[in-house]
Amino acid sequence: MEGHNTWCVNRPGSLLIIPVGDIAQHMIANLCFLVQNGYCIYDDVNREQIPGLEKFKHLVNLDEPFPMTFIDQYALTECTAELSTCCYAGVLMLQAMGLGGWMFDGIDRHVVLGASGDPDVPGLGFRYDTDERWALPNPTGLPGVFEAFCPPHYPDMCAAVEAFAKRKFGPGGPFHPDTPGPWKETAKVRRSAEVHSDEFRECVAVMAQYIYDRFGKFPATVPSVFILTYLQAHHLDLEFYDHHFLPGAYLKTHAQHMANWHSTNEI
Repeated sequence: MEGHNTWCVNRPGSLLIIPVGDIAQHMIANLCFLVQNGYCIYDDVNREQIPGLEKFKHLVNLDEPFPMTFIDQYALTECTAELSTCCYAGVLMLQAMGLGGWMFDGIDRHVVLGASGDPDVPGLGFRYDTDERWALPNPTGLPGVFEAFCPPHYPDMCAAVEAFAKRKFGPGGPFHPDTPGPWKETAKVRRSAEVHSDEFRECVAVMAQYIYDRFGKFPATVPSVFILTYLQAHHLDLEFYDHHFLPGAYLKTHAQHMANWHSTNEI
C-alpha cells in the first residue's frame, strides 16, 4: 500500500470496498461488437493474421482488421471506467448517508487479488497463473464465486463464448423475453435483439481461441481480472473538522448521521 494511505485505509471500524472487473468478458463483448459491424482483428504483436477467419470473410472484412492490442486496451479502459463509476456512485451514497470516505488507488492489485506469491498474504484468494511469456502473474477468478470468461474456468474459449452468449440471451439475461423490465412491452423489447447465430459465435471463438493459444491467456496483453479503484467508508470525526476547518466542511447528513443511523430510540 502506498504510504500516504496507511494512516486511514482499512483501519478497524472502516469498510474497504474493492470492485473487481472481468476484462476477459469485456474482450469477448468487444469481439462480438466488431463482428456485428463487419470487422475482425489481427495479431499486431506477432504481425500475424488470425488463421481460420477466411471462413468468415462474408461476415468480417479481412482486409481492414483492427489491431489486437487496440481491442485489448479498449477492454481494459472500459472495465476501468466501470470500476471507477462503481466507486463514484458509492461516494455519492456515503454522502447521502452521512459517512466519510473517498475513492482512490494505491494498493497493489496483485497482492489484493491473491497473486503475491506469499502464502501468508492470500489477499482475496483469486486463482492466478504465471508464464515465462508474461511480465506479471495473471489472475483469472475466484472459483465458484467470480470466474472470468476464460480458461481455466472454461475448457476453452469456445465454451467461454457460448457461456457469454447464454448470459446475454438465455434465461435471466438482458435479451431474454422472460426477464422483467420497466417497459410496458418488456418481452417485445428484450426479444427484439438479434441473437448471435452459431456462425457468429464461431467467428468470435476463432479469434478468442487464437489469442489464448498464442499468448497463453485471454486477453493477450492485459489482465483477465482487474482491480484499480477502491472506496473507503468510515465515520467522520466531526470534532476534527470543527477544530481545523471553517463551517461547511461537511454536509448536514454528516452532522446528523449518528442521530439518524445509530439512535438508541426505537422507531
